[in-house]
Amino acid sequence: MILKTAIIIAGGKGTRLQEHSKDLPKPLILIGGRPLLERIILWLKKNGVERIILGVAYKKEMIKNYFKDGEELGVKITYTEHDENGGTEDAFKTAIKKSNIKDENFYALNGDQLTDLQLESLTNFHIRNDSIVTISSVKLRTNFGLLEINEKNQIIDFKEKGKIPDKIINSGIYVFNRRIKNFLKGGNIEENAFRKLIKTGKIHSFYHDGIWLTVNDKKELEKVERFLEKFPLL
Repeated sequence: MILKTAIIIAGGKGTRLQEHSKDLPKPLILIGGRPLLERIILWLKKNGVERIILGVAYKKEMIKNYFKDGEELGVKITYTEHDENGGTEDAFKTAIKKSNIKDENFYALNGDQLTDLQLESLTNFHIRNDSIVTISSVKLRTNFGLLEINEKNQIIDFKEKGKIPDKIINSGIYVFNRRIKNFLKGGNIEENAFRKLIKTGKIHSFYHDGIWLTVNDKKELEKVERFLEKFPLL
């Protein structure tokens, strides 16, 4: 099953990308000649999404002027505005309320990642489990070498940087059921709504073992640029 609606929170300043975001909000930072947010929108469109709600804050007029109503990208875009100093839960709560979403289930994204995740599989998993929230999860990655130590504090193995096989993390890509509205109070969504949902058993993890790249600082941006030179996602 494919869902037709997605919320993208696009209110970031990109403070760790200052030389690239000095005059731009983070969603408009160019990656391979195309804004980060545009790449995300095209990925959603490729997966069957038709309606996109952009939750904007910092330099919101620049984002609105660039994407307009979405017609040029083949989608319908509307906007909601939230406090740029608020948390992710505030942003999602505002977007859901102000856009008056009627969909039973819809996608929700933090809006700073590139991926080859197939949303149909994620959606089917979400519906099959009658979940209120399904989080797309990925393996934890590290930029440091890992040490394995025995009980005598002797190093017995050294593993190069990369994926940590037994730890998974939140990718920032979700499927929400409309019941999520009952859990959104404000602040940070991971620390508030998601913790409450743990008690209900209605929050699930869908593991993705494919491409997942974030753009949070200069080093990550350079890594994504190099990756896209070899493996263009779009």
